[in-house]
Amino acid sequence: MSNIRKYAFDTEFSPEGEIMREPSKRITPEQVQAANADAYEKGKNDAVAQAERRIAAALEAIADATSAVLTRLDAESHAMRTEAARIALAAAQKIAGAALDSYGIERVVQAVEAAMDGLRHQPRLVVKLPADMVEQLKPRITLMCETHAYASAILVRADPGLKNGAVVIDWSDGVIALDPADAARRIEELIEAALAANEAH
Repeated sequence: MSNIRKYAFDTEFSPEGEIMREPSKRITPEQVQAANADAYEKGKNDAVAQAERRIAAALEAIADATSAVLTRLDAESHAMRTEAARIALAAAQKIAGAALDSYGIERVVQAVEAAMDGLRHQPRLVVKLPADMVEQLKPRITLMCETHAYASAILVRADPGLKNGAVVIDWSDGVIALDPADAARRIEELIEAALAANEAH
């Protein structure tokens, strides 16, 4: 028993003198604490990096969802503007139709008065009207000739193709045509062009 000795972890050499094993180094408590702190920092950095990756993925998903919502809202907004424009146009046409029924004759009278004032030098004006307006307007046109001191001839003709509120005034050098249906078509075309331009932008 007296031959037993503690293993000293000394350096071992081969018969040729090469180091086969060096003695184990002692690890101090400070080294253990430093290793623990280093491992803690690495773990924390890995957790932060993982959290940052999750946040980046979540932000990307939110951006995609927001883009989809904005695209949908833009499409719905355009559809609502289009529908509103069509409703407004339909309402305007109904109002215009009712106004023409009530004041179509006055519109024609104003057009004839303007022609008398602007075409005073013309020897003759031919006024074409819807058939149901001719008899109502002949006496008023005669009166207008007197009040405007219009000496040229005005011939009033019925045109079955004209609707209420429409009038065509012919003279030797040209023609004026006021057609509510044509005006409504032009307004509709302008609205369609504006909506198409808005959609393009």
